Amino acid sequence: MVLSFSGDPFLARRAALAALAENGVQPGGAVQLGEGMTPHDVQFAASQGGLFGQAALLLDFGEAFTGQAGVKPRNDTIKALADLKDGALIVVIDPEATPARQKSLAELGRHTNLPAPRFERLVRWVAQELEREGVEFGTGVAQYLADVFGEDPAGIASEVQKLAVLAGSYDVERVSRIVNRPVTRDSFDIIEAVAAGDAGKAVAVAHQLVEEGEAVPKILGALVWQFMLVTRAVALTEDAGARPPSASEAARVLKAKPFVAQRALALARRLGEADLLPLLRGLLEADVKAKSGSDPQLALESVIIDLAQRLRVRA
Repeated sequence: MVLSFSGDPFLARRAALAALAENGVQPGGAVQLGEGMTPHDVQFAASQGGLFGQAALLLDFGEAFTGQAGVKPRNDTIKALADLKDGALIVVIDPEATPARQKSLAELGRHTNLPAPRFERLVRWVAQELEREGVEFGTGVAQYLADVFGEDPAGIASEVQKLAVLAGSYDVERVSRIVNRPVTRDSFDIIEAVAAGDAGKAVAVAHQLVEEGEAVPKILGALVWQFMLVTRAVALTEDAGARPPSASEAARVLKAKPFVAQRALALARRLGEADLLPLLRGLLEADVKAKSGSDPQLALESVIIDLAQRLRVRA
């Protein structure tokens, strides 16, 4: 029997180990093959059942086969698996399996693809992890953990296990004290505050970025790039008409990461092209000032305040 798992490396490995346990294989009871694996190794290990019970194998394709050099050995190993007789329990971890390879693995047995959860699915997944570990939690906790860790299932799962060890129920305030890790800030946080007309919050985020070591010209450059991305998202939304584009569609068209595209779309719904063009001009002027002898941080803060005031007045 061949069971295979692809997708996020942490989720794929966790599911593989769970599959072994469900089939009565204790931790450490399977022969594990990774780097240096050959078809002969797999065939030999799979034949070691009989009087000693069912042979169990855990094959890590991600560790064993990397780059172009790993293509032929991996294909040969998949062919070797197809030639094996029933009897051995073989669990395969192949995090980067392409759709075609997933199909090949599915022809050998049961295949499960477990991509890292994104967007609104990420918050639901965090809530499921909390429930799975028996953690009693209140409104906002799942969203908070998703904001802090982003698309990092391994980090989230580790933190959830830590919460499960402690007693009592959790609200966002208690979780933030335990996690003791600030929510990641980036220039999109400035844009969101500016779009809301909140100059104080936008300047505070800029201060935090500078204190964390970000150079002012880099922040200004990121703001220009992200405002341009939002401008393109506005055009995309208008072209789509009554059916708004999904985050995955926007990511493909904008050639941006899904999380970035999602934030750009959210802002595009609140801003129009007429709002954005003067903002871009202001940012470009501030960028020139910051690079031509003026106080860079003053130029950054001044343009942020000006942009927020413009949008607050317009609102």
